[in-house]
Amino acid sequence: MSYEGTYGNEIRPANHDYLPLKWSEVFGNENPIIVEIGFGGGEYLENCARSHPEKNFVGFEVSVTSMKKAQNRVNGLNNVRLVITDARFGMREFFGPKTLEKVVMNFPIPWDKHSQERRRVIVPEFFSTLANVLCDGGTFELTTDVEWYAKQTIDTAISNGLFEVSGYAENPDREIKTRYEQKWMKYGRNIYAVTLKKAKHVEVDRLIGGIHEMPHAKCEIDEGKFNSLVGKVFKEDTKVVVVKNVYRSESDSSYIVKLIASDGDFQQHYYLTVQREMEGMKGMEGTESDVWLIKLDSASNPYRTPAVKWSVQMIADVLRRQ
Repeated sequence: MSYEGTYGNEIRPANHDYLPLKWSEVFGNENPIIVEIGFGGGEYLENCARSHPEKNFVGFEVSVTSMKKAQNRVNGLNNVRLVITDARFGMREFFGPKTLEKVVMNFPIPWDKHSQERRRVIVPEFFSTLANVLCDGGTFELTTDVEWYAKQTIDTAISNGLFEVSGYAENPDREIKTRYEQKWMKYGRNIYAVTLKKAKHVEVDRLIGGIHEMPHAKCEIDEGKFNSLVGKVFKEDTKVVVVKNVYRSESDSSYIVKLIASDGDFQQHYYLTVQREMEGMKGMEGTESDVWLIKLDSASNPYRTPAVKWSVQMIADVLRRQ
């Protein structure tokens, strides 16, 4: 299937059965892929896609407002797909080795304060991901109005030998400019463009990789233990799971558990359903069983990372009848 049919060319990788995604099936062709991280209102992505119909474009954003604006711009362009998720996670999990021609970032926030450290994209781990997903000789392009940020990006990229500088320009005349770029140039603000070329390929560890399976557990439970779940924190290695709340249905035959799971810096909010199974023949009215099913709630549909899978087992262990 080449297109999921959602408005504005949005794709939802969490709905796919296999990660990394098979982009030739997503786009319906084998054209080169260019990624923009932080597409904002989508004007740059739209102009690139219209100017280069022979290439495919994937945009990452975390802002719902930006997503809506970009959807209006690119709706109907067959060579654009939009994803709303943290690009640090998505670049590694959605793309296989040597699948991208180029990755672009236009005027990202530097997040220079120590308290903002967790939000930074330009870190050594990011360049390890790029050195995996970019094709041999593929490029990363950064455009910024902050000179120290441009130089810091170069230092970070070349420090481990994975990239080499193939271009550095002050106030470049780029073929396609962002709205902010045009605004800054109008007011005489300096623009810095960095182009880094992949020099070495590396392997990276992916959190998911393979069949995107739906975790579940079955067991007899003690309903009196639900109240003890709220506020519990489970930790193991880089996995952290926090139980925020428990909701009980009016029929008393099911519960909803609200959780936050973290795999390193990647955090997800989601729900588990805990529902009593029914006994009886298929198609006939059954009776309630002593066995309960614990699974991901389909409405929240998180990525099935190690922490999310682990949370199902942890909830089952707490609720299990002794």
